[in-house]
Amino acid sequence: MKQWRTMAAIAAAGILAVTGCSKDDTLKLRNEQFTLNPAGASGISGTVFIAENADSSFNVTVKLNRSVRDSIHVMNIYNTDQYANNEIAVKLVDIPGTGEAVIGETKNVRQAIETTGNFGSVTYDKVLSQKRVVRVYLSQTRMDSLLCTGEIGN
Repeated sequence: MKQWRTMAAIAAAGILAVTGCSKDDTLKLRNEQFTLNPAGASGISGTVFIAENADSSFNVTVKLNRSVRDSIHVMNIYNTDQYANNEIAVKLVDIPGTGEAVIGETKNVRQAIETTGNFGSVTYDKVLSQKRVVRVYLSQTRMDSLLCTGEIGN
């Protein structure tokens, strides 16, 4: 009788192991898309994609419809509105300008500046939980030349 119970328990565990995993258990990663609008007469616009990673980090991809040749465009996510605050929340990769459309991707973002000089962990949900702004500038030496900007988050 004891041997029969052991065999039944093993069989039940095997059935649960096989039926417990289904294709519906796959992780559903999220992403959001936002618009970058031209600043002034720059004529440069684009799109920001924020994509969640399985490890709770996220990627930020910026696509510009065109760029300024021989420039290194500076991109950042800022903590507040489009024009008033220069407090960087997330430093994004710079994009070399070619005169054509360009793409810059910042991968595996895990930290953001919450207040000046204070870093904190950040996730996909956290970065989109409040209004922030993405700005793209002509270059490091021309931070007064805003090319495009757009709000992200709620």
